[in-house]
Amino acid sequence: METNRPCIRCGKIPADGWYSKSGYCKECAEAILNAQNTASTNGVSQKDWLVTLLLAIFVGTLGVHRFYSKRIGTGILWLLTGGCLGIGWLVDIIMIATSTFKDGDGLLILSDSKKREMGISAAPIVVQAAPAKADQSKSYIDQLAQLAQLKESGVITAEEFDQKKAQILNKIG
Repeated sequence: METNRPCIRCGKIPADGWYSKSGYCKECAEAILNAQNTASTNGVSQKDWLVTLLLAIFVGTLGVHRFYSKRIGTGILWLLTGGCLGIGWLVDIIMIATSTFKDGDGLLILSDSKKREMGISAAPIVVQAAPAKADQSKSYIDQLAQLAQLKESGVITAEEFDQKKAQILNKIG
């Protein structure tokens, strides 16, 4: 990977040149990981309950819902035995419908209504909020500075710089 490109989340070029496989700098990768860990510490899986239920109903005898919920070993068993001769398939549908089915990490896959009852947000995790209006002008200045740094380091051409600069200036005015 190139070392002179910005992080895809914060836009900064890491001084140490470290990037995750997804293109995040070390700080952003750690922040995302911490947010994901915090969300899963309440004992509730991030897997979608409705997706799990629909997979179990329509292709459950093939174990697809178990592969989806990271229960690979029993997914293979379901695949080879037709959902344990249909009995395991039926039990899984009932367990998922009653929100007692767990994923491969031992976390409950809950419906949105159960999550609301428990006071858990059913909305996806927002890793980075949009800047406030007061910070908007500073954000544009930072973007222009980063863009200039990319041009100086040779990551982008002068033509690309002019195009991006025009886009940022159009947002301001």
